[in-house]
Amino acid sequence: MLLLFKSKDTAVKSGAFESVLGKGIEIEGTVHSKGSIRIDGKIKGKVQSGADVMIGEGAIIDADIEGNNVTIAGRVSGNVKTTGRLELLSTGRLKGDVISGSLVVSEGARFSGSSAMTEAAEPGNKVPAKQH
Repeated sequence: MLLLFKSKDTAVKSGAFESVLGKGIEIEGTVHSKGSIRIDGKIKGKVQSGADVMIGEGAIIDADIEGNNVTIAGRVSGNVKTTGRLELLSTGRLKGDVISGSLVVSEGARFSGSSAMTEAAEPGNKVPAKQH
């Protein structure tokens, strides 16, 4: 479902995150999180989450990102892989390739790279096994 008339900070304000890396944080390396994570600082390397990832408006990320759902309001240079939804908010900047279940790009967002959509298996649409 695409919402055409929503506040640009709706996704930023909604939801509670298990981990928050604030504006003063700078990390070089791999960030692993089993739960949801919000990043407002600087990361160089890789971000992996078993849940949702939020890149805040002031964040500067030079890393590949993996997560269930990823929302980008800051600047990201790197590839993004989601099992669910990738959303670029109006302040979001993404330079890299995307593999996701769905992609939402808000007006004003910038995306430079390629995008591939994963196919979700629908119940009842199983491929019949070969019979010999």
